[in-house]
Amino acid sequence: MNKINLNRRSFLKNSGKATGFVALTGGAVQLNAFNAWAAKKSSLDSNVAKTMLLVSKDLFPGNKFSDKLYMISVDSLDGKAATDESLKKSFVDGVAEIDKAAGGKYTKASYKKRVTILKKIQGKPFFNTLRWEMVSVFYNNKKVWDVAGYQGPAYDQGGYYLRGFQDADWPQPSKDASPKGWWE
Repeated sequence: MNKINLNRRSFLKNSGKATGFVALTGGAVQLNAFNAWAAKKSSLDSNVAKTMLLVSKDLFPGNKFSDKLYMISVDSLDGKAATDESLKKSFVDGVAEIDKAAGGKYTKASYKKRVTILKKIQGKPFFNTLRWEMVSVFYNNKKVWDVAGYQGPAYDQGGYYLRGFQDADWPQPSKDASPKGWWE
């Protein structure tokens, strides 16, 4: 039977290599899943879908939100573009415009350059459509609410006064600082 000489240093060195390998393969799996998502669009090609996803992330950045959540809005736009040829053309033309402004691919540009490009196209139909989709579809999705910590609308549960309005964790003012409300 062979005896393996394993000390602390060699253990840490070899386990670090194994961890790095696992992390790299995990990243490759995520990248392949992302590419598979982009390739499965019904009307948008892979470059347009990926670019629109990155524009959405640049317009509404959120550290808590994964690419999978941002894909909600691009999937919605892809569905709309499948039935509206002029909308599809506006997406293709919009991506071509920002790719040209980036001097290559928008997805390869630095964050600072991308922000500059978005400021230049602000107000154009491509920009407005993506912004509106993020506001109306992305932020109206329960999956996004769960990640953001939003509990949802309160009207069906008695409104905010009866559902957390007074749950503040800061010191409350004295009773004589505020007059009684009509409901008290």
